[in-house]
Amino acid sequence: MSTSPKRPRPRKPSEVAAPIVSHADQLVALHQREEGKTVMYKQDAWGHIETRFVRTQNVKAWEAKGFFVR
Repeated sequence: MSTSPKRPRPRKPSEVAAPIVSHADQLVALHQREEGKTVMYKQDAWGHIETRFVRTQNVKAWEAKGFFVR
């Protein structure tokens, strides 16, 4: 056995943890992202409902994929 074929890799820098956000702040951010969008649904054969928040100009494209507006 001569030398190992593996080369040493440089260590990755550690990532800084994201600040902790309260549940109320997460909900506010979620509602702001979804504001002005159309809610579309699609139900599969098992009864699961998939929900998408779609820009109004893209509604026709999502309807072509089998989604419907509630």
